[in-house]
Amino acid sequence: MKRLFLLSMMMLALAAGCNALDLTDDDPQTKAEASQYVDELMQAFRAGIISSFACPDVQWAHIPKLLEYGQSTEIVSNNAIPANPISSYHMSQCSEGMFALWMVEAARIHTLKPLASGIGGWPSQNPIIQRMNGNNQQPTWYVNDPAVQQEVLAAYVSWWNNANGKKSAASIDPLENTVYMWH
Repeated sequence: MKRLFLLSMMMLALAAGCNALDLTDDDPQTKAEASQYVDELMQAFRAGIISSFACPDVQWAHIPKLLEYGQSTEIVSNNAIPANPISSYHMSQCSEGMFALWMVEAARIHTLKPLASGIGGWPSQNPIIQRMNGNNQQPTWYVNDPAVQQEVLAAYVSWWNNANGKKSAASIDPLENTVYMWH
């Protein structure tokens, strides 16, 4: 029984270590693996084969490569744009960059709460940015607006540069000082 307990604890520690990719250690292999994972994730997004049942397992180490993709305004059109299953809104188009930025937000949230918040670990309902209007008015949705995407990208890049790779920055909302939020 004691041996089973020790074995279980070792497996748990190993599993926790495997998910703890951290750029502060400057390991080239970790960076290369993170970059390859993001490339494969974005290929799956373009192909429409990401399930909406669970958010992709994006981690802190994936953020730099996701930010690179965040610049892309290429529109992906398919009937399988991933979304949180609690959302009633169906998207048939999304820019590659907006999806990548949504995954940066997912990595930030997953770093804060390893078991992730929400259903399936999604950071929000959809990869849609909404502008909060004053006086309790309805927010304006921006689905594929390149100018808004660039503003959101700028906020995330600034946040990442200020983070300097430290996971403690996960508690800072990159959009906090903007008029935008995820839908």
